[in-house]
Amino acid sequence: MSVENLSAAGPTWTSKEAKELRDFLTSETGIKALTLTRLETPILLDGSHMNKTLVRSGEHKGFEAALSFITSLVHTEPEQQQPEENYPPLDDDTKWADGKSTPPPTTN
Repeated sequence: MSVENLSAAGPTWTSKEAKELRDFLTSETGIKALTLTRLETPILLDGSHMNKTLVRSGEHKGFEAALSFITSLVHTEPEQQQPEENYPPLDDDTKWADGKSTPPPTTN
């Protein structure tokens, strides 16, 4: 996917892609990748310098939010398929092969 194809809302995520991501994340390689990624979580600081602690806390929360978002992508709901109509519209004579046409309604 190229950058030009991304909209402001981001790419469309489908249930097929969610299944593929779930299959990857539950594979041995996926579990290892998540574990290694989690090990890179910014370490929280205790203490003495309040600004550094606040900045690191924000980095930590942002990193955790990103990981949560990635893992939430595996739970995409399947697309709703349009139900097929059992019968064509009654007013459409071309859909009915009975050789008869419906007369136009009469007005009084």
